[in-house]
Amino acid sequence: MKNLQRTLTYYIWRDQTFMGISLFILIVGFMLPIWVGNKTGFQFDNWMAPLTLVTPLSLFFYFVIPLYLSFFLTEGFEYGSIKHVIASGYSRTNYIMGKYLSSIKVIVWWIVQFFGVFYIVYLLAALVSGSSIKHVNLGHDSMVSVSVILLNVLYLAAYAAIIMLIGVMVKRTATAVVATFIVVFGDFMISGYFRESSSDFLLWLSNHTFTTQIMKFSGIYVLNSEQILLSGISEYSMTLVIPLIWISLCLSLTYLLFRRQDIQF
Repeated sequence: MKNLQRTLTYYIWRDQTFMGISLFILIVGFMLPIWVGNKTGFQFDNWMAPLTLVTPLSLFFYFVIPLYLSFFLTEGFEYGSIKHVIASGYSRTNYIMGKYLSSIKVIVWWIVQFFGVFYIVYLLAALVSGSSIKHVNLGHDSMVSVSVILLNVLYLAAYAAIIMLIGVMVKRTATAVVATFIVVFGDFMISGYFRESSSDFLLWLSNHTFTTQIMKFSGIYVLNSEQILLSGISEYSMTLVIPLIWISLCLSLTYLLFRRQDIQF
């Protein structure tokens, strides 16, 4: 498994698409704090406050990262490299978990890169501009920022599991990309279109979409001109349970389907 992980990591770091997206995120992470700081005068209440300024942009990740993962998680089926991996002695379970864990590394890298670059650039710009740093609500802002970052990793990991299942079923990168776009955009549409539905089922469906949960923990969910945030143990629990169920279900189905398939592409 370790050798497989090293091989996949080697592939990722030499993938031009991965490097291009990394460069794009780096540029955005560098320019965004300058733009935001010019609007706010680089004033903030505590050391963690800069992160609370950018967490509402979490939804941006879900229109970029899943599409890249659809390429990465499907390439073994498209180009037949999976045959060489299995022939070298790795089990199908190892291949699935190796690919999935590598996708988690990609997710963590891009999220840390974005938030990290934004945070560092904002702090440096604030110090250069002579802004004073207070210590108001440090605990609250720390908890909010860290929880949003971790929840983004969890929800993107759930999308990775869904994409892994799609890849096993369709075995073609182009088809997987289209299917991934439909899943992501469809979830977004269901969340918004049925948000005020009179049907209890459609309203329940909207409330349990990934997009609704992401917008809630990111602080950008608005209903009837009112900002809706997560509140109470039940809502936080539901926010955690939804992606965990999808991860467990999709990885289990991926393993069952992959185990029954002949590797002939």
